[in-house]
Amino acid sequence: MRPPIKPTVLSLALLLAACASTRDSEFKENVSEANFKLGVGYMQSGHLDVATEKLLKALQYNDNYPEAHNAIAVLYEELREYGPAETHFKRAIELKPDYTLARLNYARLLCTREPVRTAEGESEFQKIAADPANAGATAADAHAGLGLCARRRNDPAQAETWLRKALEQNPNNTTALYEMAELSQTQGKALQGRAFLQRYHAQTRPTPQSLWLGVTIESSPDGDPLLRREYGVVLTSQFPNSDEARRLKQPQ
Repeated sequence: MRPPIKPTVLSLALLLAACASTRDSEFKENVSEANFKLGVGYMQSGHLDVATEKLLKALQYNDNYPEAHNAIAVLYEELREYGPAETHFKRAIELKPDYTLARLNYARLLCTREPVRTAEGESEFQKIAADPANAGATAADAHAGLGLCARRRNDPAQAETWLRKALEQNPNNTTALYEMAELSQTQGKALQGRAFLQRYHAQTRPTPQSLWLGVTIESSPDGDPLLRREYGVVLTSQFPNSDEARRLKQPQ
C-alpha cells in the first residue's frame, strides 16, 4: 500500500507547478512584446513582409495583446486587406474598450475604405470627440477624422469646418493639415494649399502621396515651377518605385 502524500509535499508540488506556469507565461509575454516592437520597426521602415511575420508571431505568443492587434490591423489596411484589418481593429477594441487609438483607426477604416459605411465611421468619430476624457490632441484627431469622412461623401464645406476645428485644437495635426492642403488644391487655392502642405511636411516625413500633391499644387497657374521641380526630385529620388514617381515620368 502506497504511503499517503504529505500535505507539505503536495503544497510544494503545487507551488513548483505555479512557478513553472508563471515563468512560461512571462516567457510568452516577453517573446510577444519583442516581436511586436520588431514588427512596428519593420513597418516604419517599409519592410511590410517581415513586419507581418513579426506581428503574427507576437499574436501567436499572446493573442490578448491589443496593441499588436491594432498594429497588424494598420498593416493589413496598408496592404489593402480590409477584412483582416477590421477583424483585428475590433479585437483590439474588444480587449481594451478605452483604446482610443484603435477606435480612431477603425473609424478611419470605415470612412476611407468602406464607402457604404461612412456614416458608421462618422458616428464613431463623433463619440470619440464628444467624450470629455478625449481632449486636446485626441479630440483634434477625431475632428480631423470627421473632416476626412465629410470629404469622402463629397461635402467640402462640412469637411473644412471639421478640419479647421481640428487645427484649432492642435495646429500640428498632420491629418488635418494634409486634408486641408488637398481640399485647397481641389478648390483651386494654390497658395493656401502650399501653406498647409508645408506645415504638414514640417511635422512629418514626406510620402509619395504628399510629394505628388505638392507637384499638383505647384502645377497650377498660381504655382511655383521651382517648388514643383523640388517636389519632383525628392519624389523620384526617395520613392523611385512608387506609382506617383512613375506618373511623374510619364509624358505630360
